[in-house]
Amino acid sequence: MTKTVITSVSAPPAGPYSPGLTVGEWVFLAGQTGSGETIEAQTEDAIGKVAALLDQAGCTLDDVVSCLVHLADLSVFERYNAVYEQRFPQPRPVRTTVGASLLGGAMVEITAVARRPASS
Repeated sequence: MTKTVITSVSAPPAGPYSPGLTVGEWVFLAGQTGSGETIEAQTEDAIGKVAALLDQAGCTLDDVVSCLVHLADLSVFERYNAVYEQRFPQPRPVRTTVGASLLGGAMVEITAVARRPASS
């Protein structure tokens, strides 16, 4: 099994871990947080980082099959979900959303798994 590290200047690691790994046709991304003052801005930025890492692996958001989302405040779920819904095409990935204490003032963290297209 060969693992290849995925990096992007748009989504640098914040610690001693790989931002993403490809393993065969699969792409595994570490949780991505966003910047901004609102949940909408942070969600948009976090999804942008996911998209940048996917691009380095030859994927798009359309190739995502699963997301794990952590929200610092579950009361903003509907606002976060409105942005998420606009960015991920149908059929959307399976998703689990949970409340969690997040580091550094983050309101949202998104982890994704994708399957690379056959041509990659």
